[in-house]
Amino acid sequence: MTSNNGNNQLRVGIVGMGPVGCILAAHLIEAGVDVLPCDVLADRMDAILKHGIRLTYTFEKTVPVRQVCYSPQELETCDPDLVVICVKTPNLKRVIEQLAQIGSDKFYVMCAQNGIDNEIEVARVFGDERTMRMVINYAGNMVNQHTVHASFFNPPNYVAPLLIEGGGDVATRLVERLNTSGLTTEIPDDIQEFVWEKSMLNAALSAICAITRRTMKEVMDTPKSFDLVEALLDECVRVAEMEGIDVGKKFRRYSIRYLKNAGHHRPSMLVDLELGHPTEIDYLNGRIVEYGRKHCIPTPLNQSVTAMIYLLQNSDNK
Repeated sequence: MTSNNGNNQLRVGIVGMGPVGCILAAHLIEAGVDVLPCDVLADRMDAILKHGIRLTYTFEKTVPVRQVCYSPQELETCDPDLVVICVKTPNLKRVIEQLAQIGSDKFYVMCAQNGIDNEIEVARVFGDERTMRMVINYAGNMVNQHTVHASFFNPPNYVAPLLIEGGGDVATRLVERLNTSGLTTEIPDDIQEFVWEKSMLNAALSAICAITRRTMKEVMDTPKSFDLVEALLDECVRVAEMEGIDVGKKFRRYSIRYLKNAGHHRPSMLVDLELGHPTEIDYLNGRIVEYGRKHCIPTPLNQSVTAMIYLLQNSDNK
């Protein structure tokens, strides 16, 4: 495949320069990819353009940025090969509409967000042949407009096109570049297993952290809340298995170790709640409830935390 810029250098637009987008952009720039960071937060983009992207703790690097975009529509002038959507999931539909305005057949679109079935919304507009999915296994929090405290990275990340004959080449080249820069990423045979696994990990802990205003470590270190995390996870696994997702016998043990390794990370659901932003609850615990109903499996714990997050969202927005 020849890139849209006429040479073999991959050109990637990244929409949403929160922790996920900043960490991804920094590693791709370091790997020699032509990256176009994009966000509607003008102050953040000005700071990134002036100071570059700085990562601390899990990753230690400062990467200069030569060009930024202040809206998804502005990417049209940059002719990207791939656009990665890193905004929070409640903003996904709006970004898809904005990208569709500049053309649905000019570039590939990849979801790099939390949640189940996000890629279906992209494929409705861009088609299966131009839609890709990424599962992120790192996290962080913004320290200032251009600095991210990267809380953890449990490699690898996963990338896959919906159709191999569609974005297979782009996925391969992207993964090669990410591995060059140390952000270990693989192309799995079935990315849906990893989409569900990551979503179940989030569903088991993020809502509890948001409701109690505690970090992941605080929740995992408290016996009673740890028991609740395990019970939520078990409920998710029962739904996933009925949906045909093979999580394997070691998933539960792996999940607990993953969540315990997160340290004092503040999940994005907690941060969103504190900022008065919509949370991703519908795409995490809400999806588990929906699939539970589909298979007639009771999901009282996921229903409860979903309802509590809704109550907190509404009360915080009053």
